[in-house]
Amino acid sequence: MRIFTLRRLFGIAAIGVAYVHGKRGGDATFASISDTLHYLYSSAADKLGVANREQRSMSRRTVNPGMSAANGLPNERPPRPQGG
Repeated sequence: MRIFTLRRLFGIAAIGVAYVHGKRGGDATFASISDTLHYLYSSAADKLGVANREQRSMSRRTVNPGMSAANGLPNERPPRPQGG
């Protein structure tokens, strides 16, 4: 029997996040859980000594000239085939 399967690791991580979330007094909202995950990531990065990279703003991000839409899809779609 494999002790550390991916399913078990994911379950242990979910229990750990739920424990920390409860200790921090979070509510059952996506924003609160997201805040807890961000807290866990930043505290782990601090303890490991990983430098936080500066977040690029939307204006400084590079854009592929063929993909100018915000979602990365081409601006023009090919025409739909007409049913016969």
